[in-house]
Amino acid sequence: MNQATETPRPSSSARARTRKATSNGSGNGASTAPEGLEVVEQEEQLLLDVQEKLKRPRDVKRSAIDVDRIILEMERLRSEIPGANEDERPGLLMQFERLGHQLDQHGKAEDADQVDPEKPYFAHMRLKEGRRTRDVFLGRATRLDRGLRIVDWRHAPVSSLFYRYQEGDDYDEEFGGREVEGTVLARRTLTISEGELHRVQSPQGHFVRDDEGWHQIDSLRPKLAGGAGEALKFHTSRTGVAARMGSGKAYKVDKHLPEISALIDPEQFKLITADDAQLVVIRGVAGSGKTTVALHRLAYLNYKHPGEFRANRMMVIVWGKALQRFISKVLPALGVKGVAVRTFAEWSDQIRARLYPFMPTRKADDTPAVVTRFKLHPAMLRILEDYVSKNKGWDTASRAVEDWSHILTSRKLLKRGLKKYAPGAFSDEDLDRILRWTVRQVDLVNEYLQIRSEADDMDAEDVKRVQDEVFLDDEDDPLLLRLWQLRVGPVPYRGTRGKPLRYRHLVIDEAQDLSPLEVRVLMDCTTPERSMTLAGDTQQHVLQEAGFTDWNEFFGHLGVKGTAVSTLRVSYRSTQPIVNFALDCLGTLAEDEAPPTANRDGLPVEVFGFSDHGEASAFLAESLHGLIAEEPNASVALLARTPEQAGLYYQGLQQAALPRLSWVRQQDFAFAPGIEVTDVTQAKGLEFDYVILLDVSADAWPDTPAARRQLHVGATRAAHQLWVIYMGEPSPILPEQNTTTAG
Repeated sequence: MNQATETPRPSSSARARTRKATSNGSGNGASTAPEGLEVVEQEEQLLLDVQEKLKRPRDVKRSAIDVDRIILEMERLRSEIPGANEDERPGLLMQFERLGHQLDQHGKAEDADQVDPEKPYFAHMRLKEGRRTRDVFLGRATRLDRGLRIVDWRHAPVSSLFYRYQEGDDYDEEFGGREVEGTVLARRTLTISEGELHRVQSPQGHFVRDDEGWHQIDSLRPKLAGGAGEALKFHTSRTGVAARMGSGKAYKVDKHLPEISALIDPEQFKLITADDAQLVVIRGVAGSGKTTVALHRLAYLNYKHPGEFRANRMMVIVWGKALQRFISKVLPALGVKGVAVRTFAEWSDQIRARLYPFMPTRKADDTPAVVTRFKLHPAMLRILEDYVSKNKGWDTASRAVEDWSHILTSRKLLKRGLKKYAPGAFSDEDLDRILRWTVRQVDLVNEYLQIRSEADDMDAEDVKRVQDEVFLDDEDDPLLLRLWQLRVGPVPYRGTRGKPLRYRHLVIDEAQDLSPLEVRVLMDCTTPERSMTLAGDTQQHVLQEAGFTDWNEFFGHLGVKGTAVSTLRVSYRSTQPIVNFALDCLGTLAEDEAPPTANRDGLPVEVFGFSDHGEASAFLAESLHGLIAEEPNASVALLARTPEQAGLYYQGLQQAALPRLSWVRQQDFAFAPGIEVTDVTQAKGLEFDYVILLDVSADAWPDTPAARRQLHVGATRAAHQLWVIYMGEPSPILPEQNTTTAG
């Protein structure tokens, strides 16, 4: 296993096959660079060699470690640790952990049948250490017998070299207590499917095989792209032409995209492999892959400690149903099945209904914004805690409802609490409006509860009347859950009593749009280690009534001190012109001293002014017809600030008979080629090839922090090209250099 692996010389038939395929290729920047041919030939022959070795019987020789002895020693330590002195206990724990690690390694090494011959690996490194040269392949399983050196990227220490170093770099690392020095002679990302090599990506070139043969294409190295990593696309550069969207060759459908795990950069890898039991906060600029990193971290923990981080003991909280559907498909592809993926509203509604089965279930759909902001305000955390601590009582669900009723209807209590914890946040007029709503709400709930207790003696019509009128707000769910935690105790795993619900790891995506109250409820449903991954960017905060815009204040509300925020600063989704435009839209709200960067250039952002919606719709219809004709597989989003504006443009474009045109109102995105009209909030966390921002006019987009953040979010949904449309006067948020083009 420690012997050097000789690089096989490609057979004459393999060389002839590769040369013939490449010479027959055409289109997409076909090239026959000799250096590139050598890379393809080497990888094809290496794949053949690996496949031949995988066919041979496994080496059934027992591992050098004595499994029985290790188990006995671990049992001895387990019994000895509780009674050990404090100064001896750390050493015994380290010894126990080391033995467990050896046992874990033994199991992984012996479980070699997991390597799939049809897709054995996704990356290849050639390493030189002293006089020894060896080839190491990265995949999803380990196989180290009979000359094979395939390692699981999530586990093998040597895999870190792939993520931390580039081809030609020297490295000096410590593996297993031994210092290792060497050079990365080759570093390549590969796509293998159905036992065949389809893509080779290396510093020497990017090569793709289709029905006509091998082609070298001009493309920058792809990276993790998008908030959810759902789109890994290849773009070619082109000189921009005004008033024309699309470049013809900009988007290429390719069913053999590189495996996403091969595209992780060093900073992302560091976050993914962070210490197990800790709160990890990933702040990433738009398109930096923070959501994808968070999901990979969950998968990494599940692989490293499958007994501790079981799938059914982890959960992902997402912004909306679109990401929920997508992530539910991504996690199984990362090797993790059975993880719950929920929106907070869905999760909290389900738990609240279980804990308070006697409460009404109907939710209001016209809650005033000031009431929503009040119920989710961070001050409510302290107000709830103060009230429960000063008013002792039975630890029952009924008493928690009494707490809720009293807190929401006591002007004196609320005024005192808001003055203490949120001075100036709500005016007296605001408090009047809040109490008019909450007092009526509590009265209805109390009447409903009274009717439930006397239902056998009441007229059926009276029962139905009250049931139809009774409502809760969505924001009452976290209030009632927090009061349960404060009054009754931990949320139970099932029913209303019994074992506490304790998630071993939580991922919270787009954390900046959850309130501290909601996050605190979730946090208290984890184990004491508080193993959580929060992914978010306060610059992309879009909810005016909830969420937070300052990480330090957020940590203070949660009672978490000194938590470091790791920032991803490179956008792999959008081009540099789009990143620059989005940053200018933020103005003074931009949080980083050094501006974010993109990994590729692109077409300039175009801004078009029109006199009315009809003129703008006609212009858009003509442009979109041309785009779809040239790029039928492109995804296009038309984003307005409000659902009403989106509907107006959708109706106008309907008359143009555009193919695959849809109006997205409930996050029912197709995740497929087509044209989707929606509002910015709906599209949060997603990405599209092309984005057109609608009606970015002075009246619709005033110069406010909320509007600036929303425009920033809308602009950064675009991967390839961004247009902006306005009527009359352009919004003052638009960068001046971008407002000179007229339609």
